[in-house]
Amino acid sequence: MSAHTAIVRSSLIAALLAGAAFAVAAQAQSKAPADPSVKANAAAEMAFAGADKNNDGKLSKDEAAALPGVAAKFDQLDKNKDGVLSLEEFGVGYMPTK
Repeated sequence: MSAHTAIVRSSLIAALLAGAAFAVAAQAQSKAPADPSVKANAAAEMAFAGADKNNDGKLSKDEAAALPGVAAKFDQLDKNKDGVLSLEEFGVGYMPTK
């Protein structure tokens, strides 16, 4: 067996093993019950990203105005008093609409 054949064979085996591991992990994950906190975090992240119009990773008061529930509590949520909300600060006060 040539060195090239051995390398190709080793690469194929590694790819097959990685694929199998991925399939097992995906199957296990699909059977796991949905964690409500994960859904809430995802909803908060989506709302934050949608409101962050300049994509700087922070929400100004003007950007937060698009979410009245957050805008009403902006100063309270701005724990470090830097005039913007981080995703973490935002997540504390964000309540998804139903």
